[in-house]
Amino acid sequence: MIPRRRIAFEWADLGDALRALTVSPSLAAEQVRAFEGAFAAAVGVPQAIATASGRDALGLILDGLGFVPGDELVIPAYTLGELVPLIRARGIVPVPADIDPATFNVTADSVAARIGARTRGVFVVHLLGAPCDIGAICAVAERRGLAVIEDCAHALGAQCEGRAVGSFGRAALFSLEATKAVATFGGGVLTTSDDVLAAHIRARVADRPRREWPPVRKMLLKWVEEAVIRSPAYALLAPLMFSERAAGAFEKLYRGAHDKVRGNPAAFSAFQARLGLRKLARLAARQQVLNTRWEALAAQLPGRFERQQRNHHGSAAFYNFVARFDGDIGALRQAALRGGLDLGVGSEVMDDTAAMLGFGDCPGAACAFRQAVLLPLYPGLSERRFRRVVATLGRLAQEVK
Repeated sequence: MIPRRRIAFEWADLGDALRALTVSPSLAAEQVRAFEGAFAAAVGVPQAIATASGRDALGLILDGLGFVPGDELVIPAYTLGELVPLIRARGIVPVPADIDPATFNVTADSVAARIGARTRGVFVVHLLGAPCDIGAICAVAERRGLAVIEDCAHALGAQCEGRAVGSFGRAALFSLEATKAVATFGGGVLTTSDDVLAAHIRARVADRPRREWPPVRKMLLKWVEEAVIRSPAYALLAPLMFSERAAGAFEKLYRGAHDKVRGNPAAFSAFQARLGLRKLARLAARQQVLNTRWEALAAQLPGRFERQQRNHHGSAAFYNFVARFDGDIGALRQAALRGGLDLGVGSEVMDDTAAMLGFGDCPGAACAFRQAVLLPLYPGLSERRFRRVVATLGRLAQEVK
């Protein structure tokens, strides 16, 4: 079975964990500061603050910008649905802006159409590593006196107008989860050019406990998960987990388990800082290899699959390969599993947040949710397996209605 995702582990990760477990508090703080400085330099902003997660960073930004109950926040109609409860928990009203189904991103026009009297800010996502038209969106927001928050969880290394994404809005968030370009087994980063906002947020996180063991434990659990995925047992488990009957329940269980692991926000650890510094230094080389592989798959994609348009507004950073399939994606996934290929569909790719919020006027998001398919493409995908992916997709395009 060829999985849809795989995590790239290194023996150096284990070495970093062993060293971090014995580090002094003062040295741990020094290593975290070094990572924050390197991250700020990579994004081209003066301030970077390591956080417990990307979601933690979003919560800190919303609180730091002074959102109050009743304020409206424009969000993408197609993004991670788990962000909606985080926003609503603060009394903020999320209002979905439709996306361009070719890029999966919001547009300046779709954002402008959702701005009303109670709108306080705009939350934009550079989805799947493709930069949105952030310059035009910021111009719309500036005319209305609105704060722009960038979600760059997928897009570390992407650029727009010659600048790194994450340097345009009042603040931005990045995720460092296990499948991200800089993976530290949890954690996130908040970037901003607003020194006052940064000082406020640093004061909020200053007293958080720093625990080295939880991210190390998460790494070990991911190693176990990855061992299962790489074993022959996965070929037997995947058709059961992702059957039409069980897929929704499994996805809910998987996301819930990750929520429990996150627990209460803690300070970024020395272990995570060491991982982050090492992987940040190799980011450009990693992106070059994977972007080249992305283009190779795009060039060989069979008919009925339409790839995401990634470079309309800048240079993309690889995150995942997602295409739209003109047909029944449920039937496609089941046929793919029978052929030894694990595809992601529906909420396994992203959520239709417009539908979640009761809006029925976002056809782009509805189209993306109905047609988007996550295809295997990741570090470690061999040439032999790459050819098998292409061949299997070609056969499925002819067989599936």
